[in-house]
Amino acid sequence: MRLSEFAAAVNGELVNFKEDFEITGISTLQDAKPGQVSFAASERYLQRALETEASAIIVPKGFSLGEKTCVVLDEPWRGVLFLLEYFYPHDAAIYFKGVDPSAVVAENVRLGQNVRIGPKVVIGPNTVIGDETVIEAGCIIGPNVEIGSRCHLHAHVVIEHGTRIGHRVIIQAGAVIGGDGFKFELIGGKWRKIPQVGCVVIEDDVEIGANTTIDRASFTETRIGAGTKIDNLVQIAHNVTIGKDCVIVAQVGIAGSSSVGDGSILAAQVGVADNLQLGKRVRVMARSGVKDNIEDGATVLGTPARPFRVAARIVATEAKLPEMLAEVTRLSEKVRQLEARLAELENSRSR
Repeated sequence: MRLSEFAAAVNGELVNFKEDFEITGISTLQDAKPGQVSFAASERYLQRALETEASAIIVPKGFSLGEKTCVVLDEPWRGVLFLLEYFYPHDAAIYFKGVDPSAVVAENVRLGQNVRIGPKVVIGPNTVIGDETVIEAGCIIGPNVEIGSRCHLHAHVVIEHGTRIGHRVIIQAGAVIGGDGFKFELIGGKWRKIPQVGCVVIEDDVEIGANTTIDRASFTETRIGAGTKIDNLVQIAHNVTIGKDCVIVAQVGIAGSSSVGDGSILAAQVGVADNLQLGKRVRVMARSGVKDNIEDGATVLGTPARPFRVAARIVATEAKLPEMLAEVTRLSEKVRQLEARLAELENSRSR
């Protein structure tokens, strides 16, 4: 693909276009070579963009790079995605077609058109898998599971019984969807397991990261809303509801029966206690611990999580604690000296 063809395909504006060339690839500003295209999504990358060896750079409107050839787009990442999909097509890493002979597929499983089932996959009875879905090596899919079209389950994913998955869902390696919720009660002085008889529902266009776990509900459903993106090593407990278009970053833990509203972002290592309601468009900063409900549009920080401005002042104050301690110690000594002096004066008067 030539640069002019790429610009036309993404409706980009060519700036400082001197000579057309065949694009050989896409890379970072630091690593790009002549013939490749790179990208600079904001002005923070200005210096690197001026120094790159890339033959052209994808930039947002209003971004000036002197004499360098640029492809100007309202959304630079749209151009990046186009080139990534062109040079690294989805099917390139899939090495099998049809149903691998080593797969164990129950007789009454219904497979759509062009489904790919990799080596050592096990699929239980009464399961339905939609058109063009890919199930990679070692996946285990329980009975009565529904998986939509154009999904991709990477290696060693486990989908427990009764799980319902929409269309175009990506589940990275090692994730477990639909395992039992963690529910035990003291009965007769001993911890007794309470059966978890609900399910997990994953809506369309969700991505779930490697080794993430999403537990089945106690009685009804644990639900992940359409368009939500979940990172690696996330734990979502039973009865949790995640809204649409949320972002849940690595090592987040959400306890049972809590809900997260549409468009919210939970940064890395956030912990959410049980039975809480986080509103729409909430932002929870990294390593925060949420113990109370959060209203729509709020940004919180800290443990316990507080409104961002309050928490930021607390963090700024913590940085000054050594100096404050030294000052308090100095003032305490001054007070002690003054009290001692006052005591001497009172004693002299009494004599």
